[in-house]
Amino acid sequence: MFGGKVIKGEGIGKKLGFPTANLEIFKKDLNLQPGVYAVKVIWDHKIFAGALAIQIEPYKVEVYLLDYQGPDFYGVYLEVEPVQKVGEQEKYPNTEELIEKITLDVEKVRAIIK
Repeated sequence: MFGGKVIKGEGIGKKLGFPTANLEIFKKDLNLQPGVYAVKVIWDHKIFAGALAIQIEPYKVEVYLLDYQGPDFYGVYLEVEPVQKVGEQEKYPNTEELIEKITLDVEKVRAIIK
């Protein structure tokens, strides 16, 4: 398990329909390889299913909370418990293919974390 403070990102996930919480966490504090993971996120004594993406170049750790409909929560601390790797971080030639990949990853996460 690891955690990090939510910081403002570029808003790309939100534009794609998958708003993410960008986590402030140092590489040395993270024992996971780049990729996409099914995770449990603990925040405010609640557990959320999440899709975690770890990107190396540029370094970025972000999590999409499935079914979360509330306001932005910059500055809060999220605890993240990885459950299973569901995919790799890849470059996509266009936005449509990226959205398809994210959608598939989210479906995998839903199947793993019920």
